[in-house]
Amino acid sequence: MTVRAAWLTNRGDAAGGQTRNDSRMTPLGTMTPAGELTTTPGVIPGGNPFALNATGPMTATLGTGRAVVQGTDIQGAYPAAITAPETLVFVDGDPTNPRIDLVVLRVYDTAFDASGQVRPAVEIIPGTPAAAPVPPAAPAGALGLYRVAVPAAASAGSGGIDFPAATTDLRRPTVAVGGINPNPDAPGAYRAQYRDNGTGLQRWSGNAWVGMAAELVTWTKVSLAGGYGHNGNSNGDVRYRVIDLLGTRFVQWRGGMNVSYRGGTPVRDGAFLSAALPTLARPTGLRSVPVACSAADSTIVTVKIDFLANGTATLLSDDGDAPPWVSLHGVMYPL
Repeated sequence: MTVRAAWLTNRGDAAGGQTRNDSRMTPLGTMTPAGELTTTPGVIPGGNPFALNATGPMTATLGTGRAVVQGTDIQGAYPAAITAPETLVFVDGDPTNPRIDLVVLRVYDTAFDASGQVRPAVEIIPGTPAAAPVPPAAPAGALGLYRVAVPAAASAGSGGIDFPAATTDLRRPTVAVGGINPNPDAPGAYRAQYRDNGTGLQRWSGNAWVGMAAELVTWTKVSLAGGYGHNGNSNGDVRYRVIDLLGTRFVQWRGGMNVSYRGGTPVRDGAFLSAALPTLARPTGLRSVPVACSAADSTIVTVKIDFLANGTATLLSDDGDAPPWVSLHGVMYPL
């Protein structure tokens, strides 16, 4: 068999019972709770599990992969695997209206569903043709993998299905309890659960997903206006990045900046950026921060920078103080 399930058949069943190879092939350790007795269903990440590839106008294959299929609460969850590509044959389209079909990985267990069958299977659940078709619901004991829109009058002779355009991917990953789920839409199930939302880690607090630390904009070298230069006091180029820390966005800065003066005032009235920061890096209001500066030609060792909501920034120093460089290391403020 190329479609397998564990904890489904007994030794005396017609299906022959679960073999040791079935146990090795199916994901027995993947059990993220969805409730007291239920498991979060989904595919096991790694490679491209259950990839759908067109093989003809009305045919496709469903690739190899592993998954967990949840039955009813008392029924439990079934580890399942496809070990060789399965052929999918879609029925010709309705003469008048389109429909939406559902591709599922399904587990039959007659002890719970009265189906008279004890086996896993890959199936196409046909939708109802309509002018505005809706996809069919997944049957009990089935994991939805894809929706495929079948045009009216589609057939091998009429060009069939444009699979890339017609297919909606329903695959959602699931992981072992304590694992980090790569599904950005994973529901929260228990406090201290983690997921990767595509930009960083989030933790389920018991009520909501809370951001951990995510780098939204990587370290970016700014373009300085005339009269200002990078690597002041050998502190490196002036750079910034945007991070998400526990749900709040911050801008961090680093590097050193050489400063020129005219009449005791920083040139360009302290406007040291040659271009405004991008929208994602602009604060919602004024952010005034202290920065270290050279003690040379200065009676102080810190000056002020104002970061403005329009993406500009202004260096301010006291009258009579003209430190030749400032350091932005350690500067951080919320957006």
